[in-house]
Amino acid sequence: MSDPTAWDSPRYGAPPGWAPPPRPGLIPLRPLTFGQLLGTPFQLMRRHVASLFGPALLIQVLVLFASLALVGSTTAWFAYRLAHAETSDRSAILAGGIATVALSALIAVALNVIGSGLLQGLVVIAVANGTLGHKPRAGQLWQATRGRRWALAGFVSIVTGGLLIALLIPAGIAAAVIAPGASTGGSGAMIVVGVALAVLAGLGVAVLVAWLWAKSSLAGAAIVLERRGIRSAIARSWSLSRGAFWRVFGAQILVIGICYVATQIISTPVTLIAEFALQAAFPTGTPTAAQFQTTAAAVAGVLYVVLMILTLIIGTVTAIIEAGTGVVVYIDQRMRREGLDLTLTRYVEDAQLGRPLADPFATPAFLSPQFAAPYPPAPGGAPDQR
Repeated sequence: MSDPTAWDSPRYGAPPGWAPPPRPGLIPLRPLTFGQLLGTPFQLMRRHVASLFGPALLIQVLVLFASLALVGSTTAWFAYRLAHAETSDRSAILAGGIATVALSALIAVALNVIGSGLLQGLVVIAVANGTLGHKPRAGQLWQATRGRRWALAGFVSIVTGGLLIALLIPAGIAAAVIAPGASTGGSGAMIVVGVALAVLAGLGVAVLVAWLWAKSSLAGAAIVLERRGIRSAIARSWSLSRGAFWRVFGAQILVIGICYVATQIISTPVTLIAEFALQAAFPTGTPTAAQFQTTAAAVAGVLYVVLMILTLIIGTVTAIIEAGTGVVVYIDQRMRREGLDLTLTRYVEDAQLGRPLADPFATPAFLSPQFAAPYPPAPGGAPDQR
């Protein structure tokens, strides 16, 4: 699952004897109910907030400010050049500036993809260790993802690129139908037909994207825990989700929906506060134009900072919860198909008795012997004593 040096050394030589029942970890070591699939990602945030929230927030902040600095500086430079350009050079500067800003936006998207991959790797390690009753520190989580970070970023980039292409399909269909009629002065019937075809295509693409996403959503966990490449991990996800589409898709989409509703409930008051703040700024009557501009700018600035901080915090929490859902579903599917619950129970008992340990999350030898890993999956830390 990661570099063997990141793990504690197995303990040999302990005499055999009775071991107490394993302490409860993040999830029970048996196939989960649907309610447990939904509840465990939120429990993950509570149990591992000290080791997960800080690194995840740092990743979000770095990506946000790097993107803002890159796109903002490029846009400012373009605006400055355009404002001071000669009339004869404005067309060339306009074309080059638009291309430069678009390129900076693509780089910002790439930074977001890399950040998402890093965050997903941390969450996978945290869930795997939480299942075994361990609570690793942030540094141990980071160390355990070594060698898997670029593979995760590559997988996230494939998913992101596929989604962007899917979004362009309905727009392309609409443009292909509407544009010829508009250029020849055709009637509004072509516009209606184009919009109708775009809506139908959008529905079809939405169904296809949902299906492909659910079938490949377990690949991130396979990349980290089974040390697979991108292509092999997607095939592994496809295999684990076979015959369980609605369970895999339903659990994850419901958690995403819950996070979205919670985000709206928390962020909506900020908009209401902004309106009340502007009204409270002028309690004595209608302000002058200068007063309104000054006060509105100050209020807008403060609210923008508050909203950015709130967005970062909420985005970090929801990103951890949503990523954790996929890992929990992955472990549950392996319990149901491969008896992973028995392997995990044996691992916990062997750890208590001081017996040699092998990685319980490695691909079972009867499936792919080349992926079997001889080292344990917990980057140290005392078992969870709660």
